[in-house]
Amino acid sequence: MDIEVRLFLGCLLLTLLGSASHAEPVERRKDQFGKDFAYYLYPIAGEIPGMGTAAGIGASVSNMGDSDTDFTGYYVRGDIKATGAALLDYHVLPQRLIVDVGYNDYKVASTSYNRGIDSSPDELIRPKVEGSYFIGQMTLTFDERRYELFVRALRGRNRLIEVLDKNNQAFAGVDTSWKTGNYYSFGGSLDLTDDRLDPRHGVRFEFASRLPNSHNADESEYYVNDYNLSGYAPMRRWDTLAFNLFYSRTHVTRQGLTDTVLLQQRYGLNCTQYPVGPDRDACQATEDKLLAGKLANNIYGTASPLGGTQRLRSYDNWRYYAGQSLFYGVEYRWNLTDERTPFNIYLAKGVRTGIQLAAFWERGMVADEFGQLFKNGRESYGIGARMILSGVIIRFDLAHGREGVQSQLFITYPWSMFSVDNPG
Repeated sequence: MDIEVRLFLGCLLLTLLGSASHAEPVERRKDQFGKDFAYYLYPIAGEIPGMGTAAGIGASVSNMGDSDTDFTGYYVRGDIKATGAALLDYHVLPQRLIVDVGYNDYKVASTSYNRGIDSSPDELIRPKVEGSYFIGQMTLTFDERRYELFVRALRGRNRLIEVLDKNNQAFAGVDTSWKTGNYYSFGGSLDLTDDRLDPRHGVRFEFASRLPNSHNADESEYYVNDYNLSGYAPMRRWDTLAFNLFYSRTHVTRQGLTDTVLLQQRYGLNCTQYPVGPDRDACQATEDKLLAGKLANNIYGTASPLGGTQRLRSYDNWRYYAGQSLFYGVEYRWNLTDERTPFNIYLAKGVRTGIQLAAFWERGMVADEFGQLFKNGRESYGIGARMILSGVIIRFDLAHGREGVQSQLFITYPWSMFSVDNPG
């Protein structure tokens, strides 16, 4: 284990021990079932690394009907075409059993890289995909949302429209039929912080397990278990030093097809359609990498990826993936204000509770075997600005890494276990 890992774990351990020294959990700063009514109609101009940019309009209504139930919807067009809506925090049993439901449809040309931490940024394909999904979650909560258990179900369908190589040439023979699937997961959290939305003190541990869902005999079935540990140390008057440690790994329960000849026959790119020459060679090179990825996935499975809006923010969405992933990061949050300022303008009404600047550093690793995780990694660092409203955090981050600079405009803090660009 390298010196950076030991230093990070030492700092996180000090934070955990400091919080554990209190005989009682950290007191909540505010009501976790807030009832401050708010609404926002706002333009959207955002960017998701590896997917592109989009612009549109969004609307949110928070704490409807003297409860903490929220509704949000959006419509965006650009590189990303997407529409979605969600009803959040609907109480089946007040402050005990909570339901969230949502719908999203999309059409996007994402960037897909080869498997592993050493994959080249120049070796990529661009699958153009369209699809939609419904998602629902039921949460059992106790003690001001300090202790929670959840079950989640996602039903979706998608299809490939086309697949482009790195020179934007389309591959022939791509299966463009619609595919449907049901995905289930369960998990829980132990939240001993002073606030779920904007924590400044305490610790939080989250766990989620995605259940096997493959019905294709050629593909492996496997669990994906995610573990997320965060610590928050108060600094100065209002500031916060935040730490995050994330680990994801697969557990294969049934191994899929590993015969390379059969994989080539069933999932090859039909490269013989091209005459002997550069086009066939390029097709063959891409096919070899595609089949190698399918083979590795059938042997090891694929854990939660790194890159995008949540972890390794200077890299594209799904940039690094393998059978296991490990991430740790630190972020200093300067809270310029600590307030409750009501506002009521023509298209928005609510309560602003803070304006924040941030500086962060992150490191992530992926590998198919645990012993290989610490041999190589990628770093990301940068700055950000956030506006904290009643029930919403609007975040802008500018991150730098080995492959350049990425900017992103997104909702919620980073290091989340769930986000709209990586549902599951």
